[in-house]
Amino acid sequence: MMNRAARGPGNHERRLWPTPSIAVAGAALFIALGGSAVAAKSLIHTRDIATGAVTSQKIKNGGIQPNDLSKRTRALLRGTEGATGLKGDTGISGTNGANGPNGPNGANGTNGIDGVDGTDGVDGIDGTIAPLAASGGNTDLPTGSPPTPVVSLTVPAGNYVVLAKTQLSHTGAGDTVDCTLKAGATTIDRVSMKTLPALASIPVSLQAVKAVASPSEMSVECKVLTAGGTADFSSLIAIPTG
Repeated sequence: MMNRAARGPGNHERRLWPTPSIAVAGAALFIALGGSAVAAKSLIHTRDIATGAVTSQKIKNGGIQPNDLSKRTRALLRGTEGATGLKGDTGISGTNGANGPNGPNGANGTNGIDGVDGTDGVDGIDGTIAPLAASGGNTDLPTGSPPTPVVSLTVPAGNYVVLAKTQLSHTGAGDTVDCTLKAGATTIDRVSMKTLPALASIPVSLQAVKAVASPSEMSVECKVLTAGGTADFSSLIAIPTG
């Protein structure tokens, strides 16, 4: 039915508006009569819906997806970002882990290049050999007495060439003289002459090579067998050999 408005004195007749039920019925009849082409032209558009007419109760749950909303609406739904929180305290450092096992030894490197030979040093001064020597004067050789030292020399440990001499005289005829060269108690050379002419004076020469391990006395000892005699011009030389 149509709503009709009363008309008062001096007023124009008011416009008549269809009720919602009449509008829906008319739309259905229009679609049925006009077919699909007419129905397509008679769809409800956003401009046909009054502001606030569609409420949340009329929307099916899940019927609206985020893509159906404008960017501004989606931003409003997300809300503004909160302020950055304060930095937390630094955590306690963990304990050091155990040392890992030693790796295998690396390969030996190649030998380096030989260095340049250094310059020769200055030759030292040649050393000198200082022989050790001693001499003796006139020494009596009594008849029948044991051998008498006529010259002696103490030498340090070392190796030596030893040279000795003396001049013997006797008072008898056909006598015998005997001289020995000693290193300590060891005889290292000896001279013995028999049946000498009467009142003869003869030279005696002795020599040896000797090594001594500690300081030792080298000496010449002589004796006359029958008659007395003397030894004179005696000398003893020890030459070190290194």
